Amino acid sequence: MRARFGVLVVVVGIAVLMLTFGLPTTTARGTSDLTTANAWGHTIVVRPNGSDDTADLQAAFNACVSYGPGCTVQLMKGTYYTAQIAVYGFQGSFVGAGKGQTIIQALPNLAPPNSADNTPTVPFWAAAPTAATGSNPWPVLFTFVNGAFGVSGMTITEPYANPIVAPGWEWPAEYGDTTTTALWAVILVTGEYADAAITQVTVNGAGGDLSIPMGTPSTFNLDSSITYYGMFLPSGWTDPFVDQIPLSGTFSLTNSVIYWSESAFYMENLLDATVVVSSNWVSSSPAPEFVDVSNSQLYFTGNSITNVPYAAGIFGVNSYYKSDLLPSTVYVTGNYFGVNWQGSGPSFWDLGPADFGIASTLNAVIIGNTVVSDNSCECYTAAVSDVLDEFSLASLTVLGNTLYGGGAGVGVFGIDSSGVFVGNGPTAIMGNTILGADYGIWLDGAVNTHVTGNVIKDSVQYGIALTNGASDNSVAYNLVKGSGVDDLFWDETGTGNVWFGDACQTSSPPGLC
Repeated sequence: MRARFGVLVVVVGIAVLMLTFGLPTTTARGTSDLTTANAWGHTIVVRPNGSDDTADLQAAFNACVSYGPGCTVQLMKGTYYTAQIAVYGFQGSFVGAGKGQTIIQALPNLAPPNSADNTPTVPFWAAAPTAATGSNPWPVLFTFVNGAFGVSGMTITEPYANPIVAPGWEWPAEYGDTTTTALWAVILVTGEYADAAITQVTVNGAGGDLSIPMGTPSTFNLDSSITYYGMFLPSGWTDPFVDQIPLSGTFSLTNSVIYWSESAFYMENLLDATVVVSSNWVSSSPAPEFVDVSNSQLYFTGNSITNVPYAAGIFGVNSYYKSDLLPSTVYVTGNYFGVNWQGSGPSFWDLGPADFGIASTLNAVIIGNTVVSDNSCECYTAAVSDVLDEFSLASLTVLGNTLYGGGAGVGVFGIDSSGVFVGNGPTAIMGNTILGADYGIWLDGAVNTHVTGNVIKDSVQYGIALTNGASDNSVAYNLVKGSGVDDLFWDETGTGNVWFGDACQTSSPPGLC
């Protein structure tokens, strides 16, 4: 994991990139340049050669970049075998014959990085990415630097447990100071500005050397699958994360299937960006996440994310590395989350107040999601939907979600792990249905939180609990029943809390119902 665990959703219409696909034309095996009968630009058709297609694929992208906007790299039906590909300034389309029809498979023993850029203090991204035959191939199958492009109609698979040759890839201490032989991403979009639309793509990972924690029976050979990340470093950099140049643009991932990677999608260090992740099916990928987004809007809508064994169905954290972020909003709407083991639903944190002493910048809107906890393993499940405000979101709305099957419920925390008050912005938890959670709604040191019109039944401990100095909160018109300890609970610390109109059976202290 890159960061600490960390939220839920509104469907907002966004114009997704409109990219023109070139027309496929019969060619000989290998790479052919078609310059006629295509009003939209060049189409370069690549046919699989049955062994190693790296050179053909790289040549096709190089040719498309030289032709300029509107060029298409077209893959036919069949299986393509490739090492690392690096593309700069691509303005066109990368198109297959369809998921399961065009298959791209990573070769084993992928090329290692420049040894000078693979140390505990100097990471591989200290030098620009190159193709597999260059001086510094990154641990990424397809790296796109800048450009405006679409990717569609293909399956990308990594069948090998340890695809990178020894000594592997060294990660700096801030990342965990580890060496891995796993592939870091199958598609990476980086640089300073890009527009990228990825749709109708399937990614299949496998077991590997990335071991997930807490004894859960899973390892991964893919760190992340689809990644949008500003990684380039300026001259004179000193910190490999803090000094990274942000990436701006418009990014989307839609109608795709991602299976068995640690992060199905990953975004980091985005500035002035719009991200849409919609209508995807994700399984066995416990940490889809974003880190350090600034002046950006992120929309996660209509996805099915299942078999989340730890971390979160969507995890986000701001001010993890950077302290100069501008306000951003994440919308999590209409998704289905199936969690087990120690997994949770959406979880978002803002570390600005605790780590940097600055105001929070991350806002979250979580609407209309379903979160189901499967505890058939009879092991501890950390959360059905543990919506964490532990390190103070700028604002949080949790509206009309359904959570059932066990787990921790909805939590808003205004204190850090050491008990220090860091506060939280305006928070509304309204109209949710929470069944069978450990606690239904827990405000731990939280302030300025409105809990209204929720239905909470059969909580193992408390239906609604206010603890550790929770102050100036309102709890009104909720239906709470069947709790194992108390339907409503207040530890009598904090001030200014209002309880009004709740339908419940038990409370501590008495009289809260």
